[in-house]
Amino acid sequence: MSDYKLGGPLKQFTAIEKSKQIAAFLQTRMVKAIEGNDAVELHYLLATLDDYHNFVWRYYRQLEKEQAAIRQEASE
Repeated sequence: MSDYKLGGPLKQFTAIEKSKQIAAFLQTRMVKAIEGNDAVELHYLLATLDDYHNFVWRYYRQLEKEQAAIRQEASE
């Protein structure tokens, strides 16, 4: 069974690793939970997806801020 690590620093390496982990995690656990009609497991998996979703959005906002400054400097 694949493990997904919650949280982590907002770095490209972490984003890549979390993406790999969530893919393996869902492949091994989500289908089983849905096929088994396991509401408790499905709730846990949805919470894990929520963590991943929040991480990626925070990472995006960080990149957008960094790149906006670079774009601003380049246009001056």
